[in-house]
Amino acid sequence: MNEKHIARIKELLTEWNPLGEESILIEDLNNYETEATDILFHSKKRHSLIQINKLISTVINQAFGLNVNETESESIAEEISKMLK
Repeated sequence: MNEKHIARIKELLTEWNPLGEESILIEDLNNYETEATDILFHSKKRHSLIQINKLISTVINQAFGLNVNETESESIAEEISKMLK
């Protein structure tokens, strides 16, 4: 797996910080590394922006029990889509 891509997705997730203030309460968060790895693992070059966006929402929602909608993750999906192309 591409470590450079994982690092970039970690940066994007950390900047977005979907957990907000609660992120300091999670000891093993590690700047969203697990979630970044999951997103990259399941992302394919042929995936559309919509598919990548749904993937991000699904990973974040399942990992943290959140209800992130796809509007919130759209800019990250755009960055990941560009990165994969």
